Amino acid sequence: MSEDQPPATFVALDPAALAPLFPGYEIDTLIATGGMGAVYHAVQKSLERDVAIKILPHEFSADEAFCAGFAAEAKAMARLNHPNLIGVYDFGEIAGMLYIVMEYVPGNSLFHSAHGIAIDPAEVIWIVTGICNGLAHAHENGIIHRDIKPSNILLDLNANPKIGDFGLARPADHKVQEGEEIYGTPHYTAPEVISAPGSVDCRADLFSVGVMLHELLTGRLPAEDHRSASAISHCDPRFDAVIRRATDPFPSHRYSSASEIAHELHAIATTAGPRVLRTTAANTPISPGHRGKSSHQPNKSSNGPLIFVLLIAVAVAAIGYKNLSKQKAIPQAATEESAVPTPEAPPETPTVHEPAFAPEPAPQPAEEDLTETTPQPTPEPTPDAVPMPDPEPETSTTAGPKSDVPGFLARARKIMRDRSTPLIQAQDLKLKRNLKTFEISLGRVARSIPIKARRLAFEETLEEFIKECKQSGNRIPTNMSEDLFVTPSVEDLHADSLKEQKTIENSTIRDLSQFSATYILGIEKQIERLQSENDPLAIKLLEEEIETIRDDEGYFAELMQTPDTSPENP
Repeated sequence: MSEDQPPATFVALDPAALAPLFPGYEIDTLIATGGMGAVYHAVQKSLERDVAIKILPHEFSADEAFCAGFAAEAKAMARLNHPNLIGVYDFGEIAGMLYIVMEYVPGNSLFHSAHGIAIDPAEVIWIVTGICNGLAHAHENGIIHRDIKPSNILLDLNANPKIGDFGLARPADHKVQEGEEIYGTPHYTAPEVISAPGSVDCRADLFSVGVMLHELLTGRLPAEDHRSASAISHCDPRFDAVIRRATDPFPSHRYSSASEIAHELHAIATTAGPRVLRTTAANTPISPGHRGKSSHQPNKSSNGPLIFVLLIAVAVAAIGYKNLSKQKAIPQAATEESAVPTPEAPPETPTVHEPAFAPEPAPQPAEEDLTETTPQPTPEPTPDAVPMPDPEPETSTTAGPKSDVPGFLARARKIMRDRSTPLIQAQDLKLKRNLKTFEISLGRVARSIPIKARRLAFEETLEEFIKECKQSGNRIPTNMSEDLFVTPSVEDLHADSLKEQKTIENSTIRDLSQFSATYILGIEKQIERLQSENDPLAIKLLEEEIETIRDDEGYFAELMQTPDTSPENP
């Protein structure tokens, strides 16, 4: 698991303060908040239905590219109508904040309900089949999710899965923009999302489904335990074949549709017995002690009558609905992984709304060559693997790293600079205003000097000083010319301006921290790719970059404000 620093938390409005902006809704509870905004539970008055309203921070509405992506997300979701997909009712902008009104799901995410737990195979089939059915509908409408994982799957009170958080969803014909290849979550993301983002299709989502299938059956990710699911949890060996095909590194070897996976799981279910409802997995987070125990052995199906379990589920649902208004935090609704998790749930790898970077796309074998490849127990290719040349006798003895670490970091920083531009521009404007205020104040001091010669000399020195400040990014230096300290008031004005400047810079550092987590995640994904390349020097350099960011709060902010001097960007 990544240990990234969490992004700066969005300060959410109190429901009472937000209510006047949404007269058509009764907003009663803040469900969750995080770096990407806040989610509220509300009731739509006209239809008397529960909804979830997601509010994004003000700075996002100032980013035209983000606004366009947000609108695309909302429209993409609104085009979908399926019981296994979270519905979208409305979206827009109000009081400088983007918002989206969604279906309210009174339950937890699959991550919070089943993280580290080997679930009963019959229930796994029920959940994954529902996910496949929802994805099939999305794919048929030309929508690829791109970030399928447990935290983006919500379970209602009957353990019915609903796919949410289409923040990374793009139409199938969407042209990949620079930097967009960084989207995805480690361990769940298909190789081509990183190595060849322009070729991504619905089969990338199927790869993620295969990873989740293995995780639900074993309580472990495939990357954590390379044994087959049946070897770990003693489940039906037919699951292994489904997982292998779904997670094949080559898209052409995978299933062609989510419906195919659902069909094969249905075939297994015909001999696996009826589905068993587990109210624990569906409605409440598993305690840490239970989670640790279950991660090493599969859970067993309930031996009680099915009707008895159903009655328990209904009772729990009724109690949860009755106490909805009394709860301090409603179970996670249609939100994103940046939302604060319930206390019992372990922290998850940061989202992947702002994921990792990729090296230049590597060429992949032609389609016809792939289909003729004889299956061999050879090492799986990594996303950024490139054809190796014939070994040269002396080239392997070089002291430096094999991978182009400076080139990778330069591309990563450029992507992050582009994303940080609105925050840097906002800081520049505040610094400019602060300098202007200081200049005006010193101008008043100049006019108060009675002797003309001294006044003219002060004004000349002041003009030169302001010019130097502007050349230094509108920053006021700690030390000024003694010729400017003509009265004690100048010292006070200087101290006040420096204090305001420091406040502006510290605020920018905090705001940029949401992107530093993304930058670190990108480097960690590159380290994962290099593990199989036997390039310890490159890995060491990348680890040092991560360590520097975590040890020095201002380092990342300085990187984002340093002009790109690479040959491509003189």
